[in-house]
Amino acid sequence: MKRFKKKTFLPALIALAGCAVTLLLIAFGEEAEFQVVTSMPLSVETLFVKKTDYQIQVPAWGFVAPRETLDICAEVQGKVVQVPDSVFAGAGVTENELLFKIDDRTYQNTLAEAIAEKSQAQQALEIEKGRQIIAEKEWEFLENSKWQGSKNKSLALRIPQLREREAALQIAAAKEVRAALDVERTQITAPCDGVILNENLALGRFLEIGDAGLQIACTDCYHITAFFSPEYAIDPGASTVSVNIGSNRHEGVIRSVLPEIDRKTRHKQVLIEFSGSQVVLGDYVELMLPGPFFGDVTVIPKKALRSGNTVWVLSENRTLEIRAVTVLGQDMENVVVGEGLFKDDQVVLSHIASPLAGMKLTALQQQPENNSNRQKNGEPAR
Repeated sequence: MKRFKKKTFLPALIALAGCAVTLLLIAFGEEAEFQVVTSMPLSVETLFVKKTDYQIQVPAWGFVAPRETLDICAEVQGKVVQVPDSVFAGAGVTENELLFKIDDRTYQNTLAEAIAEKSQAQQALEIEKGRQIIAEKEWEFLENSKWQGSKNKSLALRIPQLREREAALQIAAAKEVRAALDVERTQITAPCDGVILNENLALGRFLEIGDAGLQIACTDCYHITAFFSPEYAIDPGASTVSVNIGSNRHEGVIRSVLPEIDRKTRHKQVLIEFSGSQVVLGDYVELMLPGPFFGDVTVIPKKALRSGNTVWVLSENRTLEIRAVTVLGQDMENVVVGEGLFKDDQVVLSHIASPLAGMKLTALQQQPENNSNRQKNGEPAR
């Protein structure tokens, strides 16, 4: 019986305690206070519209290549008798520096013979000139004779013999020049400042005419075949471009826009030439090419352009206005707008999750006081 009584009175005690608390609250006048929540305008970052001149920056990429890659071949045959210690793969060379030497003894002998033949031809010509003088004297005695005739005069004056000796001298002189050239070709020098890419030389190796001894990359200047997207164009009047390789900056020159699209990348190509030091062949380069130039246009950040070529504008009533614009061009950072924006318009840069025309906004920066230049008739301000 005692257990039954405890279970019966416990709920009743709890109910009485709740009623007591309620009476106390009423007695002391405690009432719930309700707060009215009002919506605040959304704060956005804006940018004032201004007119300016702008040139599209076209992103491009490529690899550093030498101006030329040359195979240094033997122009005369012979055995290699000298290779300087400074000649090896990877070494730098300067123009006219000796690369290797071929045995020139045979060619020196040929040159000596050619010099002797030339001397003989000169002596023979001098003898013939002396005979010319005698022939002229003899011709004077035959002047009034019946044998004299115009067709016999050249033979009597030994003119054919003189021409023969002159021709022989020219042939001997040409042989001397050729022999001297062969001697000169036994010493192979660098045709330009550059780097040795491959070297295949050894003392005692016999080289035939046309055998390649080494390969040189000319680095007095460098070339870059830069690739850029077909959607861009290059300003035909621009000629210079900045080439940045790591922390080094070089001034480049646009040589030509190649008239074909690369088959692998499907990109346009432009040839750039530049000079500089501490340049590594094959290095990857990213650069900006000068694109089309626009004068007196509106330039806005790329993030300010919304879908459908629209722009969000903060109206004079501090509400959102969605306005269509004409896009003349764009690059990686900016958009060039031709029509649709006016001077001192405030373009919204911030992201709005659910943009609705007419929604209340507030700018993080103040509208300029002088707003009298803004166009009301729909024409852009200049």
